[in-house]
Amino acid sequence: MKIRLFYRKWKGIIGLFILSFIIIGVVIFLIIEEQRNTIAVVNGYKIKFDDIITKIQLSPEIYKEYFLIDPKSVIDDYVNQILLFQYAKKYERKLRKKIEGKLKNYYIEILTQQFVEDILSDKIKISDQEISHYYNTHLQEFVIPEKVQISEIVVDTKEKADEILNRLRIGESFEKIAETESIALTREKRGEIGWIEVDKLNPDVASLIEQMKPGEILANIIKTEIGYHIIKLTGRTEKRILSLSEATPMIKNLLLSQKKKVEVENLLKKLKEKCKVEIYPNKIEILKGKLK
Repeated sequence: MKIRLFYRKWKGIIGLFILSFIIIGVVIFLIIEEQRNTIAVVNGYKIKFDDIITKIQLSPEIYKEYFLIDPKSVIDDYVNQILLFQYAKKYERKLRKKIEGKLKNYYIEILTQQFVEDILSDKIKISDQEISHYYNTHLQEFVIPEKVQISEIVVDTKEKADEILNRLRIGESFEKIAETESIALTREKRGEIGWIEVDKLNPDVASLIEQMKPGEILANIIKTEIGYHIIKLTGRTEKRILSLSEATPMIKNLLLSQKKKVEVENLLKKLKEKCKVEIYPNKIEILKGKLK
């Protein structure tokens, strides 16, 4: 009997030991995981990957591009925001009324958007037939215009332009001259203007470039209010229509957007039929006055 009681006692102790070991292991794992997902710490406040991702997602698309080019600056911006936030906490009581009003509206807006994106949109199905039908009936939307990639050297006199053309004919580097002697801002990119739709070029220039092949330099010097331009064609893409597979993601997003709008309108119609909504027209002028 004593042996059995002794066995049970030690079995309970061992069980507690194992449980404690598991709990400690989980805690250590969570600490390591938290450290792994922490990108910066500001006065003890941990900035996580998710914080930065959410910030980028809520910002204009250009902010994401900015992050990919200079991520350190985006992190610095967030650190600065947290520093200001920590200092502003001293004035939280004084600013509470204004904050609560903004938070209320922001919460309503964000919750509604998330509902539409995650719940309402989940019911929407877009078939291959719908995509194909839209593609075939809107082909004009998927036309990729002819584009040319051009570079330039701009100088202030015709004599200088003629001299540079002669130097280019005997093999001097177009890019080097553009970088050192051009008066245009494109000198910083060694003369590169980039891709331009042919339809958006001056018709006279477009007709001249049409005869050229990539790598060739236009024999004609073009005069504008900026100066005298020497043009080099560096690339060309032909006018074409996107294939169905290429256009599918674009069409899907468009049809999804259209169907979401219809779903929201239908839901609002049902809600209004069931609910009582009162708007007081005589108070609209009072509201306008408060906003002046």
